[in-house]
Amino acid sequence: MKTFLPCLLLIAGAGVTRASIVESISFDLSDLHPGSTLSGTFTLPDSPVPGDTAPVLLLFSDPQNYSPTSVSSTITIGNGTFLAFTVGFSDIVFTNPSGNMFTMNNNLMPRGMAQCASFPCTATGGFQDNDPPAFTSTYTITPASVPEPAYGLLVPVLLASFILGRRVVAAK
Repeated sequence: MKTFLPCLLLIAGAGVTRASIVESISFDLSDLHPGSTLSGTFTLPDSPVPGDTAPVLLLFSDPQNYSPTSVSSTITIGNGTFLAFTVGFSDIVFTNPSGNMFTMNNNLMPRGMAQCASFPCTATGGFQDNDPPAFTSTYTITPASVPEPAYGLLVPVLLASFILGRRVVAAK
């Protein structure tokens, strides 16, 4: 019994942790404003499969030039053509108030999606603004430089298993 409870808690603690892959996406908007980007991070399951989706909140590097200052999109993992996966996104709509009649109202859509052999992944894809396109550019997928979430629960569960284990031993 003295080793059963700590082992049970250790196994239960491992079951509540989850691994995930955190990636960044960045759109080059230099055609609208020099050096401008739109970027955000998204989280995929540990073993992504085609059909997986992830929400992403995208922020402009120069929000004073755009409206709204942040936009939401959905990342979609698909079947690749020459690599296993594609990384696409749902249309992204925003306004560039200082733009001309072709670049004032923007609707970014995939044009040659980023392709990955596995995850985490670094890849580049293309997008266009409207159809027919006012301009075309690239977006980049890279591993995010943030720690993986959800491992924080493992430490308290481990501590609880050792404390309870000592109490069980001391009670005998």
